Amino acid sequence: MASVEKIDLGLVDTVVAESQGRPGERTFKVTAAGRRGRAIVWLEKEQLFQVALAIRQFVAATERPGDPDRYTPEYQAPASGIELEFKAVEMSLRHDRSTDVFTVEAASVESEATAESESDDEEEPIAVQFSFSRPSGVKLSEQALEVCAAGRPRCPLCGGPVDPGGHVCPKSNGHHKGEIKFA
Repeated sequence: MASVEKIDLGLVDTVVAESQGRPGERTFKVTAAGRRGRAIVWLEKEQLFQVALAIRQFVAATERPGDPDRYTPEYQAPASGIELEFKAVEMSLRHDRSTDVFTVEAASVESEATAESESDDEEEPIAVQFSFSRPSGVKLSEQALEVCAAGRPRCPLCGGPVDPGGHVCPKSNGHHKGEIKFA
């Protein structure tokens, strides 16, 4: 297995959560851009939701430091502006209390090991990290939660997605296909 190339975009100017496609067929991405380059990280809806929820909970539970330290990127800047686009297999989020900066790390492979049957035509494994301020984190969290909620409505009985053509609910033995109204 090739070693994982780690790229640090440093403190980015913009970080945006988006989805593409119709409900039920959407794909999700986070785009981060700054002086060091730009990365588009494709991810699962649940990954995006968990990042947004973690930021929201952390911000609600902690106060902003009065005089945060100056942020310094963990790794040196790449030789030239980087343009990346890949599907994240693994993601992590951390917060540095001294600088009040969030950092997301996304990797195209699992951190420990990949399958032994790796073929030669596969892309090189890559990991990117980018950091953003608390206000940018709050904005990203709100945006990501909006994007996640904009999909198909949920069934009030089973929690499954309701397609425009209806929904066969397992909680009602598959017999109820209409809308359920609660008083």
